[in-house]
Amino acid sequence: MVLRRKPDLPAELHPAWWSFVDCAEVIEAGRRVLLGTLPTGRVEPAPIGVGTDAVRRSIADAREWMPAWRLDELESDWQDCQAALDDAERGLDEVDEVAATTSELEELLESLQDVIDPLDTFADAERQWRRRWRLPRNR
Repeated sequence: MVLRRKPDLPAELHPAWWSFVDCAEVIEAGRRVLLGTLPTGRVEPAPIGVGTDAVRRSIADAREWMPAWRLDELESDWQDCQAALDDAERGLDEVDEVAATTSELEELLESLQDVIDPLDTFADAERQWRRRWRLPRNR
């Protein structure tokens, strides 16, 4: 059995990879802020609006970088990530409304899932990059 090595990411695609990394990192940062607003233990969390605002900003930033990583080889993943941004953004208003109208953590968590889950698409897209190419470690 002969094992074939994945090809290195072609140099001309390095800017696209780093744009994807920027998108994924800003999305993850927004998610962390949002999840950090959930009550844990005795610590009073920041208002949920702080988290939803952070996700809105991260989505806006990601949208700016999205065109730079659109490649024919990853078109389906790109489209999925674009749709995920739309889905997550639509869910943010519901999170704000639920947070303003109930103190039930379960209801809040349910609405948060509608924001958080779609953004997992970026992790799926990263796996596709990694399946296809050996990626650069440094810019």
